[in-house]
Amino acid sequence: MAAPGPADLAEYGSAALFLAFAVQRFVALRGNRADRVSLYAGGFALCMAGGLAILAPSTLSAVSIGSNRELTLLFGDLLKTGAVGLLVLIALVLQGPQGDPVAARARLRRWLAAVLVAPCCLALLYRTADITDQGQEFVVRGWRCWPLAGYDLLFGGFSVCCLVVLGSVLTRQARQVAGNLLRTGLWLMTLAAGVGVLWSAWTLDDVRDVLLHAQQKGGEDSVSDVIGLICASLTVSGATVTVWGGTRWGARITAPVRWWRARRRYTALGPLWEALHGAMPQIALGEGTDGRRPALRDAEFALYRRIIEIRDGQLALRPYVGAQVVAWVAEEVRAVGPAGQVDGAEVEAATLAAALAAARAGQRCRSATVTGVPQPVPGPGTVDAEAEWLIRVAAAFDGCPAVAAVRRRAVRALAQEGTGGAPGVPSALPAGT
Repeated sequence: MAAPGPADLAEYGSAALFLAFAVQRFVALRGNRADRVSLYAGGFALCMAGGLAILAPSTLSAVSIGSNRELTLLFGDLLKTGAVGLLVLIALVLQGPQGDPVAARARLRRWLAAVLVAPCCLALLYRTADITDQGQEFVVRGWRCWPLAGYDLLFGGFSVCCLVVLGSVLTRQARQVAGNLLRTGLWLMTLAAGVGVLWSAWTLDDVRDVLLHAQQKGGEDSVSDVIGLICASLTVSGATVTVWGGTRWGARITAPVRWWRARRRYTALGPLWEALHGAMPQIALGEGTDGRRPALRDAEFALYRRIIEIRDGQLALRPYVGAQVVAWVAEEVRAVGPAGQVDGAEVEAATLAAALAAARAGQRCRSATVTGVPQPVPGPGTVDAEAEWLIRVAAAFDGCPAVAAVRRRAVRALAQEGTGGAPGVPSALPAGT
């Protein structure tokens, strides 16, 4: 047996990563036998590790089923097909029951049928192609190139479909989870699914070779090996980030992601901070608060300070918010939102807009209330949760119709008072003025 080459090292390395992932999932399953995600994930990793190890060039040259290398290649591909089929089951479990339970069960049955039928169709196409082994390549003759091309298309297309389903579910999950190690892991898994799509789509080069030259390489090429190794690394990293991410070296590895996320949030809060700072410059907590983006390494501290400054601005605006403004906000938010539902972020943004208009005009409300500026913060009150909430407030502050309507009413009321109207914020203005 020849010494392993670079292709062997890449495929064996990927197989080792997937095998380690499978062991980790099955160990986790011992503590919770009802954890179907760990069960399917372990099965996926085990099948993928087996497929990669079988398709390594050294394995193909040394081991074959019944001295038939074509069957060995088919067996490796079927293992990989079964692996990606399990990804759909993971996606369905993560998605949970949505809408009609009958429709959900029907969707599950369709996917299970697809997972069972796809390997059968692959085996049929492969045997119909009547492949001849010529060492480095597998050759077909005449019309039999079409079944082999169909085999490659079905193998790659089925994998792409399964990975897209999983990636879409992981993306939704990652957006709903607060910014922590779990969210980082979900994004890494989503990225792994994206790389997996590229890895599966690389099968098109086999389709090209079959249709143009009636031959196909045995096993994977070097580009596919590299993509597979990246995919395996991202999969294992995303699945285990909650274990190693809390360590000191894990925190250092994930630091650039945290810094980038913090700076993105810092920028998203910019318009709201600038509006508050323009009316009350005293909220700035020292130098470096001129609105410029911070250095990447300083982004987390800058975000924390920006949140404090925004909250200080809200507290300073309380003397400018009266009961009438609170009534306007409730009226306008209910008018533009779904029946019976009130968006807390829109309420907070609309109240701030009216208070800022009064602060710029120097008109304190005689009926000012300490509850005038609501500050609801969902979740556990962490910096991440507060940043996400204030980003929602900032988005509503700039683009919500209810906020714009409340701002117009406040400006009109202040103008009426300035021309000799009733003192304080009048209550006789019609809705939407």
